[in-house]
Amino acid sequence: MKPLFIHRKGEVFLGRDGITVETLPAEFQKLFPEISPKYIDPLSLLAGIAAGGVLNSAAPQEITERGRDFAVIVGSAFGAIDSTIDFDSQALSKGPNAVNPMDFPNTVANAAGSRIGIWLQLKGPNVTLTNGGTSFIDAIGFAFEGTNDGLIKRCLVGSAEKVPGFLKPFSNQGDPSPDFSEGACFLLASGEEEANSLFRVEDYFGIQLKPDFSFPAVFHERFQKFWEGVEWLGCPEETPTGLSIPKNLVRVAPHSRVLELGLGGFESLNAFLSAPQSCGVVAAGSKNERKYSFIKLKKGRG
Repeated sequence: MKPLFIHRKGEVFLGRDGITVETLPAEFQKLFPEISPKYIDPLSLLAGIAAGGVLNSAAPQEITERGRDFAVIVGSAFGAIDSTIDFDSQALSKGPNAVNPMDFPNTVANAAGSRIGIWLQLKGPNVTLTNGGTSFIDAIGFAFEGTNDGLIKRCLVGSAEKVPGFLKPFSNQGDPSPDFSEGACFLLASGEEEANSLFRVEDYFGIQLKPDFSFPAVFHERFQKFWEGVEWLGCPEETPTGLSIPKNLVRVAPHSRVLELGLGGFESLNAFLSAPQSCGVVAAGSKNERKYSFIKLKKGRG
């Protein structure tokens, strides 16, 4: 398998740098002045700002390649659920004739990814993954496998998350962790190395545990090889470390106050990029699906 090279990163998060739901339209228009944000949902605005930030200073070659095999791959735990609930609630309370049809596109599960493709004229494959808390890692894994299979030459890959309003009242009840992380992060990736690459993805491994949360024996040999040369592990605190993971790794867990959802693994990725280690693994878990995903990384020269 050939590495997937990550060249640039763009991100935006609610509650950081003065970004709020109310300021999203103005931030969006800084990057897309010709597009009205009036009927665009917050999730799509977040995704557009992060993706536009990556390609805002695109090289001429990248702009040319947008017309061919430039893909968009988005991971999201909840996708458009927030917009769907809002749209349906209006229809139920006011009647179907009172609902604005301009709001309907916001309810489509792949609205954010599709709009990125339209806004930035990226005409390759457009894929949205909803894999719970592993969505970010699985999106990168999909890009890694897609470049090796010849499906993708160049892509924007990442995740976008807007927490449904009905979940927020439960965010501080009993669980010490659940401050939600809402936002978007996108990476410019390709199968070709560049001098300023941030890092490269060497391998990807996704595993679903058995009903008793044990590790399927058939994967042991494959998983043991996965750890060759690894110096560092970043993963959520609940990630099981008995899955053939070496015991001598430097282990950095995301901040305990953040429930990352579809952005799972994002904080570990940032920690890896600022850590002295040059080779590591970022992991994310989804308890409900008993699923864990891992990407093996090496730092670039950027």
